[in-house]
Amino acid sequence: MKKLFLLLSIVLLCISCTFIVYKGSFYEVLDIKSPSCIIVDLNHNGAYDSGEELNFPEITIVQDGKDKFTEEEKFIFNELAKNYTAELFFNKKIRYTHSKIYIDNKDYKELFDTSGFNYKTAPEKYRELVKYIRSNEFYIVNLHNLKAHKYGCKYALKAENYKVIEKSALPLKTDFCKLCLNTDFHIKENVIPVQEMSDDFGKIKIFYTDFTTKLTQDNSCSTALCKELLTRINQAQTSIDIAVYGYRGIPEIETALQAAISRGVKVRLVYDLDKKGESIYEDTTTLASLIPHSVSDYTSQQGIKSSYTNIIMHNKFYIFDDSAVITGSANLSPSDMSGFNTNSAVAVDSSQIAGIYKKEFEQMFNNKFHTQKSAIGGGDNIKIGTSIVSVYFSPQDKITVNYILPLIRSAKKYIYIPAFLITDKWMADELVAAKKRNVDVKIILDALNAHSKYSQIKYLRSNDIEVKAENYAGKLHSKMIIIDDETTVLGSMNFSKSGQNYNDENVLIIKDNAITAAYRKFFEYLWQRIDDWWLMYIPRTEGWDSIGSCTDGIDNNYDGLIDSADAGCK
Repeated sequence: MKKLFLLLSIVLLCISCTFIVYKGSFYEVLDIKSPSCIIVDLNHNGAYDSGEELNFPEITIVQDGKDKFTEEEKFIFNELAKNYTAELFFNKKIRYTHSKIYIDNKDYKELFDTSGFNYKTAPEKYRELVKYIRSNEFYIVNLHNLKAHKYGCKYALKAENYKVIEKSALPLKTDFCKLCLNTDFHIKENVIPVQEMSDDFGKIKIFYTDFTTKLTQDNSCSTALCKELLTRINQAQTSIDIAVYGYRGIPEIETALQAAISRGVKVRLVYDLDKKGESIYEDTTTLASLIPHSVSDYTSQQGIKSSYTNIIMHNKFYIFDDSAVITGSANLSPSDMSGFNTNSAVAVDSSQIAGIYKKEFEQMFNNKFHTQKSAIGGGDNIKIGTSIVSVYFSPQDKITVNYILPLIRSAKKYIYIPAFLITDKWMADELVAAKKRNVDVKIILDALNAHSKYSQIKYLRSNDIEVKAENYAGKLHSKMIIIDDETTVLGSMNFSKSGQNYNDENVLIIKDNAITAAYRKFFEYLWQRIDDWWLMYIPRTEGWDSIGSCTDGIDNNYDGLIDSADAGCK
């Protein structure tokens, strides 16, 4: 027995020692001087001390001598290599052993050798980088004051934090150095003020908000979308039915709703609560207390048990006097209603459309949410002016499988998608198939979700689809597909299995050439505003990569740290 006890003790001691050694072999990267010079916190004290500068001469940037780079091109190439290295190491604990660095158990040298910064080890990617550099004009931007310089300016590299940015993707508030620039270029050309971003097509009015023009959020009702919502509330005569994921304070909206109730308009609300009976938005219960007729997917009403599960009521729609609907991707929050996030929405004047939404609303108001609802039906191919509009709801209509995938299969010219996320593998497969039959497929994804292990971004890129990860402080919150200047898909549903199969969602499919062309132009504008560098990489959601994210006062990556407190902003 004593021998067994002694043996067990030795085994436990060995395991403990192994764990301590293994744990101790992980280190934090403090700084990156160059791809071959990494500062690592070897003594785990959080500071840069003597002897912690690790050099890896075998990790080299190699340019093809045949390319005859100019000095400026060499500089840009080297800066992009540093950017790439920073992205590899950001927020990663590394292992350092036998003079090698491992990131997520992958040899750093092997990762760098396949990156394209050494033409001998990755010639195809190298040619992509050379093409990127030579097809764009670059500026050196001080990330603290957004002062832009040309290469060779004596002030260009004075800033502690500077970044090389292509011309079309410069921040809108860029201040050009007058000592080194002789240019008539103005970054604000062709930029539509966020307040004016709408188009009127008679009975259908479309809205879009632009996160490249709004780098901080506020609770003013300044966007065209919010103003439309406010106008409709103020003009309502008999009823307003609201289905929103949650609410964060917008004083003008609250005042308008209170006034509507006071003048006898019947206002009703359905909203989402989590398994603790809480909302993701802190003012949701305030809105619910303001509106006497309110039901959540968590609460019970008159003794009827809720249908609540771990699923969300994710709609964002409003029905006015049973004759008009506003719907889309925008939540009732300052980030969405001020234009800080990019969203898409429509206002539709149609009693038929309103009636379909009303049936869906009544189910939820009577405590039937998620899978307990019944299919509404009757939403196919409704003629409204020159448009053909179809209305569908999750989860009953299985929107992706039954309607979105067939649309992708039928595309002939292009498919453009600005989306919060794409995690649905079936949808990704159909997009790849479309690309293979020479359909032009372009996608812009929100950076936060592009980092998710469930994101299809790597799969799509590996199949030659151009996917940009946005690099702005706000979220790319749209859930939209634009096809062939013929068809627009928009609504509250993210392109995920939960969006199709579980959540309460709504989607409109609009067949209209003019509406689709308008949204296509806005997509092309966003595409231009995002640096082509992000076709290859994914920016840090909170960090100098994402324009405005270090000065917006928001925890963009939900790690509990804001602006200068976040590692990406140091």
